[in-house]
Amino acid sequence: MSKSLARRFKVQVSATGVDGTWLGLAGINDLSPTENPTVQGTDDYDTDGFNGFEKTMTGGKLVAKVTRPTTANIPSDPGQELCRATRFQFNDAARVYVRWFDRYGADEAYQMQALVDWNPSKTGVADVEEITITFTGDGVVAPIANPYQDTAKPIVTAANPSGAAATELVTINGQGFLGATSVKFGATNAAAFQILSDSVIVASMPTGSAGAANITVTNAVGTSDAFSYTRGA
Repeated sequence: MSKSLARRFKVQVSATGVDGTWLGLAGINDLSPTENPTVQGTDDYDTDGFNGFEKTMTGGKLVAKVTRPTTANIPSDPGQELCRATRFQFNDAARVYVRWFDRYGADEAYQMQALVDWNPSKTGVADVEEITITFTGDGVVAPIANPYQDTAKPIVTAANPSGAAATELVTINGQGFLGATSVKFGATNAAAFQILSDSVIVASMPTGSAGAANITVTNAVGTSDAFSYTRGA
């Protein structure tokens, strides 16, 4: 159930909740949004012996399990880092704004300010770790207009530094990077890559010979036009 929700819903976080500051929460493999109502008994002599209840308060909770690469040269996801920074904090420093919405554009989307609980839930010797992030609503859980936008083919506009050699990191700028499934230098896949935002990807240069290695980024819609790039050995 929660894994199907993870595929259906997209989650974004922000320090302020202001448009333009939202960061995607990457690496979600399990998601569970719940309501936590407070109910009180309203039994009286007119209920014919049956219980009666009324919801007097309510709150929201969103639990996301995310994976994080532990490889040293792969930067951490900015959305995950915003959540991690709330550990052992108080007041506003312990809170973020979070919103979740149907990634296919259906009319189901919510936003709240929340206290964040960040806890490793699975660790080991693998190159990834699993973190459970619990967002406990602090105040109103507000229905919002679905901020989903149709995905477009990626566009690459810049790549720095030039002349990167094998294992060196290249910062790729452009748009349409959220949901990217591959980054290539020439015909070779990047050794690894991390999507930092819709406009920034950091990729590790694969092994190969010095020379032309034009960059392409692929998502579910298609592959970007090749961006001219010359690599080192």
